Amino acid sequence: MAALLPGCVNTKYKTNAPVQSYVVADEPRAASIGRDIIAQGGRAGDAAAAMALAMAATLPSRVGLAGGGVCVVFNAAKKESRTLDFLPRPAGSNGAAVPAFLRGVYALQAGAGVMRWEQAAVPAEQLAGGGATVSRALAQDLSANAARLSADPEARRVFLPTGVPLAEGAPIVQPDLAASLSQVRRSSVAALYSGPLGATVGPALGIDQAALRGYQPRWGETASVPLGIVSMQFAQLPERESGSALVAAWNATADLPPAQRAGRVAQALGATGSGTNAPGAGLAVIDPEDNGVACTFTMGAPFGTGRMVPGTGMLAAQGVTRADFGAPGLLANAIVGRTQFAGTGTASGNDGPAAGPAALLTAALPAALEKQPGDAIQTARPASSPGRASFVACQTSIESGWKECQIAADRNAHALGFLVETPRESD
Repeated sequence: MAALLPGCVNTKYKTNAPVQSYVVADEPRAASIGRDIIAQGGRAGDAAAAMALAMAATLPSRVGLAGGGVCVVFNAAKKESRTLDFLPRPAGSNGAAVPAFLRGVYALQAGAGVMRWEQAAVPAEQLAGGGATVSRALAQDLSANAARLSADPEARRVFLPTGVPLAEGAPIVQPDLAASLSQVRRSSVAALYSGPLGATVGPALGIDQAALRGYQPRWGETASVPLGIVSMQFAQLPERESGSALVAAWNATADLPPAQRAGRVAQALGATGSGTNAPGAGLAVIDPEDNGVACTFTMGAPFGTGRMVPGTGMLAAQGVTRADFGAPGLLANAIVGRTQFAGTGTASGNDGPAAGPAALLTAALPAALEKQPGDAIQTARPASSPGRASFVACQTSIESGWKECQIAADRNAHALGFLVETPRESD
């Protein structure tokens, strides 16, 4: 049997086998949309943008047009890793966040995709207009936060139409959100940041219109952990965020095996213990060209502030200044240009500080570095483990160049992943 090593050979082998891509997301319908986008010829940025927008309709407790997130992106052709920072930082009255999500997702699709923006945006609009049912993940969040949502007339009308939270499998219709997404599809993100949608949202959130118009996501360097010919890439943010802390703690445990190092780093980040944090949701993609994207998103609290901007279907996000809601990560080979691992760790909301980074480290990194089966790792993780982790981990044969990947979707998050096979272009 050929030894399976991460990214040791060139991928340009002549074969008639289909090209394989992988998507995983913390919401099943969003994952299926990512699969469809790849099957239609999209790349990692297209699939990630479409899944993110879809989750704004299907998992609004954790993802929303007024929220934000962070991504790590690997460009296989340029052999370059970058962080995309669009945290929903506080800006408005009552702690409301500047709506960072849409400009962040737009930048992601423009920088790592090949499709038109409209192609990535239309599935979410269709879901919001009545094409979705309540997933198990959303049903649990609705049940846990019914009291907060019932205090707001708009949120109550959408999520508790009969006075009780929508149950798993029930249709969820969000006509106002569909109309907002229609504006975003037709006019791009300008609809929110300098258009009529923004004229409604800005005052409702207590955010100055100039601040809304001027908001821009930030592309920057990653926090890189060298591991021989490959490197682990984490988000690097300007505040005292998880990326630099992960690197420092990892380097301080260099004498330990990877799995033990992961546990030590999780402890160093304060991942154990009780307490609340912002819940998150994540996604990861490895596309046909070995580009990789991993993203985590948040509303700052379950359903954000719990208040919906009238007439828009948009929940106001609670501002955050740290990325403890989730940690995206990629394992990249910058010599040949290949993503070998893409994964996210996200917080549940009640599993203590730094739960997102802890989940990525303790569950996903052993699969990436020690080539342990992802499903076995997920099965062995206690339900009480801090955070949730979903990932794709790949190994490549040093002799044949054949790449074999595994998807591990976190059962506690009710995540789902897909293998997508597309015809290989003739050499």
